[in-house]
Amino acid sequence: MTRVRRRTALLLAALSLCTLPLVQSAPRAEAAGPPQCAAGALPVRPGSPNGTAQGQLVALQPDAGPRAGGTQVTLVGANLTPYTRVLFGTVTPHGCFTGREAADVVVLSDTTIVATAPEWPAAATVSVYAATPCGQLTNSLSFTYLD
Repeated sequence: MTRVRRRTALLLAALSLCTLPLVQSAPRAEAAGPPQCAAGALPVRPGSPNGTAQGQLVALQPDAGPRAGGTQVTLVGANLTPYTRVLFGTVTPHGCFTGREAADVVVLSDTTIVATAPEWPAAATVSVYAATPCGQLTNSLSFTYLD
């Protein structure tokens, strides 16, 4: 119960940092994105409202797992407290994320997030981002899905 309250408090604190509409995690409905975004794409942007990086990722362990998903990954970095979502996929030049969201995301501290990798349709290397509820992103790290 304490973890749920802590995550709720973190989400509420992160919302005060948002300048984009609140978006929900997959498979929940996503907010409408910029005109350049395809249907179902999540509008995102790097850094904080002023465009500077707020959170920074430096390590992802492990950095590979099966296409079936389910791999528990640990993201390590700095200033990660408001980053309550973990996204696997790509970001277009127009600021549209396409991919999948990790399940069971737990923010342990401002330096550590633990999440469960989603399944992926084919063997591939994808980018992994931490994101605030309103779509602000950290830098990306790579995760490889194996057959």
